[in-house]
Amino acid sequence: MQGSALAQRQQLRAIPVQIQANAILNMSLIELQQFIETEAIENPALSIKEGSRCPVCGFLTGDSACPVCGASMKAEKIEHDKFDEHDYLERAYAAAGGDTTFDPFRTVASDTDLHDYLKQQARMALGGRQLRIAEYLIDSLDDDGYFRESLFETAEAFATAVPEIESVLSVVQSFDPAGIAARDLRESLLIQLRALGATGTTAANAERILLDYWDDFSKMKLKAIATKMAVTPAVVTEAVELIRDRLTPYPASMYRAPFDELSPNDTAAVVPDVVMRASGDSVVVDVVDSQCSLLGVDETYDELYQSIRDGGSYLSEDDCRHIREHVERVRCILEAIALRKKTLARVASYLAEYQRNFIQQGAAHLRPLRQKDIAKALEVHESTICRALAGKFCRLPSGELISFEVFFDSALPVRNMIRDIIARSTEPLSDSEIARKLAEQGVEIARRTVAKYREQLRLLPYQLRAA
Repeated sequence: MQGSALAQRQQLRAIPVQIQANAILNMSLIELQQFIETEAIENPALSIKEGSRCPVCGFLTGDSACPVCGASMKAEKIEHDKFDEHDYLERAYAAAGGDTTFDPFRTVASDTDLHDYLKQQARMALGGRQLRIAEYLIDSLDDDGYFRESLFETAEAFATAVPEIESVLSVVQSFDPAGIAARDLRESLLIQLRALGATGTTAANAERILLDYWDDFSKMKLKAIATKMAVTPAVVTEAVELIRDRLTPYPASMYRAPFDELSPNDTAAVVPDVVMRASGDSVVVDVVDSQCSLLGVDETYDELYQSIRDGGSYLSEDDCRHIREHVERVRCILEAIALRKKTLARVASYLAEYQRNFIQQGAAHLRPLRQKDIAKALEVHESTICRALAGKFCRLPSGELISFEVFFDSALPVRNMIRDIIARSTEPLSDSEIARKLAEQGVEIARRTVAKYREQLRLLPYQLRAA
């Protein structure tokens, strides 16, 4: 016979206050300001002091320089009644050190990336299923602009034959920038060479070298190529110089947004969440968080809330519920913002002390560090460290703006050493030779690891550098 029974069970569950605090901790400074302004529109109990905005970009800031555009907030106050909007903008932009008339759209970044640009060209050249195939091919391009996927698997995905995929791929390869969507370096160089439209013996020899003597060219055996082509080494050298000077192994790097020469060069600013300053031999940390001093509970709502708590309110039950909910939400947000500042300050201070040599002397002095190590040292959960640093930036004493991810990049010193070795060498070095030089400096890594870091630095391989 079945019956019912009662049982007790303990379970950890995040309450709304914790969820709100975690969400605010995860926000960057720009995201936090956007959240506050949205909340101010929706929540009448939230009060923001006016008169503390940057006169140039409108960023909510304090009395010091704006962290976005650098405009001084200590400029002489303007009597707004005596100036129209145009005069105000001119005066404000002059305070920021601008040499030309202020244009509020100058700081808007272009939102057309390479993939969008290629898809725009595809929509003009193709339609139907071929357009869908082209968009798939474009989405499959790697960071350098190459198509590395299998044609057979792509054909299976669209239930079609490989020749149709090849046909669409050839159309995509005709798009700008030249060399895009190639399957390997030789194909990309050939596409770029033909797109140049160069005529003459040098261009013809360059194409012949890429087509018929690729193995020798990749090993820079120029004399062997000259012998096989029955020409002088000078002729081959001239063709190789054309390839080296006019073509690129990274076709995606040649992308420029349409009408780029007619559009402003200014891009959207990256705002530091933390500013580190040198103070003698130590590094001082300041969290950029002007919102704390500018936010508060609206006075009217606060008075009504206190009267409700004291039991002397004359308002209806619905009005009392409205006031309690909105005031308590504001207080919850203010506490979460204060906790964000405190947590970010603790984490940044630990980083400033642990990585002090890196901050003061450069990338070669970066020490290995994991977020787990910081969590253990500060006695917090690792997810707290992850949220505190996610998507945030730091301004170093040198003025350089870096992501907090750099502090955990253990390969950065090695990449910096590889760059220095290649820059100081009078002769081109192979990856194996670079690995040996690193070993002489006490860094033991494999040749393939050198090749990986060299590619991350976007440095050409030995054969092309030798050219």
